[in-house]
Amino acid sequence: MTQQQEKLSAFMDGEIEGNDIIDVIKQDEALQAKWQRYHVYRGAMRKEASVAPQLDITASVAAALENEPAIVAPKRSRWQPIPVIGSVVPFAKQSGQLAVAASVAVAVIFGVQYTNQDAPTEPFMTAPTIAPQGGLAPVSLEQTRTLPRNDMNEVLEKKRKINALIADHEQQIKLKQAQEDESEGDTSGPQRP
Repeated sequence: MTQQQEKLSAFMDGEIEGNDIIDVIKQDEALQAKWQRYHVYRGAMRKEASVAPQLDITASVAAALENEPAIVAPKRSRWQPIPVIGSVVPFAKQSGQLAVAASVAVAVIFGVQYTNQDAPTEPFMTAPTIAPQGGLAPVSLEQTRTLPRNDMNEVLEKKRKINALIADHEQQIKLKQAQEDESEGDTSGPQRP
């Protein structure tokens, strides 16, 4: 068989030509598998992505499963050999499940009661408000100021008016300062008799 493999390798390398090796490959499944593997090796060495290895292990797995003996054993509890524990463990298991179910039910009931309570009317206070420190008034923790979409245009109009008033005020300050500069220039100059 090694002589056939050498001929196959030489044929793959292009060293020999002939139809006799092709006929031998067509008749022998082992040589066909080698032919395929040699092509995969050559493709891997040349970094060709067109040749991918194909693994077919289904036949070997099926044969192994057929030869595998079927083992069917009766299900036994770990606690059956001990008579006292054998009857206590299932009871403890059931009571533990009931305890978990009861805990979940209590948590759900308390959760629903807590979420259905009315919101407090007074804001949360962290310290008594005796006197504001530093002349500042205490700040409320609740800040619920939402504007509906309809009032958005009014807010934008008010902002435009405020910006216009600020710009007008700045112009008036500049004019007043320019007038003061002129009047100082007139008074500081030489006086004529």
